[in-house]
Amino acid sequence: MTIFNTFKQLLLTDLLILRSMILDKVINLLIWVVSNCLIFGYLMPAFGLTSSYSGFILAGLSASAGMFEVFPGASAMINDFEGDQVYSYYLTLPMPSWLVWMRSIVYFSIGASFMAIFVLPIGKMVLWDKVDLSHFNVGKFIVIFFLANLFFGSFTLWITSRLKNILKMQNVWMRFVFPLWFLGCYQFSWFVLYNKWAWFAYLNLLNPITYIMEGMRGAILGQEQFLPWIYCCIALIGFIGLCSWHAIKSLKKRLDFV
Repeated sequence: MTIFNTFKQLLLTDLLILRSMILDKVINLLIWVVSNCLIFGYLMPAFGLTSSYSGFILAGLSASAGMFEVFPGASAMINDFEGDQVYSYYLTLPMPSWLVWMRSIVYFSIGASFMAIFVLPIGKMVLWDKVDLSHFNVGKFIVIFFLANLFFGSFTLWITSRLKNILKMQNVWMRFVFPLWFLGCYQFSWFVLYNKWAWFAYLNLLNPITYIMEGMRGAILGQEQFLPWIYCCIALIGFIGLCSWHAIKSLKKRLDFV
């Protein structure tokens, strides 16, 4: 019970901090979603894009919104390691060190979920009849939404474990995080990629973002044009486990002096 209460109090403290940032996050989300919907829904069709593409992009926005919490989350942790060292204090509390890091994953996942949950209703209001939600599957959406944002939480911790200092953060974003997102089926489906470059499509199966995009679009737009939803879920569970295990192992070596 002592371990559980300590975990709960630390998480509640984090959520109070998150609450203080809600307004800024909502404003940022509105700008990002509305801008994308206006461009892809009303401007890009003038360049030959089909009207259904706006729904395709909206599903991609819903899938990837949580990824933009990776950068601030990892930056905050690295700043703490180099400054206040609050995490060093956490490691002295009566709970296993791995649970301290799991708390971080849960916190980052909640933050990512908060960003992502509003994308679909906001986008639908902007695009209205340009988005067909007749194939929307609530159950599949809830599962893939949960797994996607749990992955972003574990991925944030993994990115943190690979950074030596805050000066390297920009390099990690531009050389690693951004390519994973941009090449991970954000603006195209896996089958379209396969028909054009089969070798690159198979390589892209090593990209966890591919499964988030394809699984989310399968849940929102219907399964026909995308990778099987169940395979996407299984792959994400594997990536979550791998990222979490490797991140915790690396951070224990770096900070666990207890």
